[in-house]
Amino acid sequence: MSYRKWGQVELDFIRDNFNVISDDEIAVRLSQITNSSITTPMVRRQRRKLGIQKPRGRQPKNKNASMPASFASSNDNG
Repeated sequence: MSYRKWGQVELDFIRDNFNVISDDEIAVRLSQITNSSITTPMVRRQRRKLGIQKPRGRQPKNKNASMPASFASSNDNG
């Protein structure tokens, strides 16, 4: 494993997005932004070093979320 120096922009991206998107998605987006290979374990390690913890387990589904109209009409069996 090689050492990677994380820039402030990358660390800020993790801080700003950890509760919005998954570590997997953060890794993909950071890889695209920096044109380097950033893996999910790398993101997870940096997030933990920053003292950011995600809640354990799956996120609860929002029961009040509305279904997109296009999805509802295409799956209407009535």
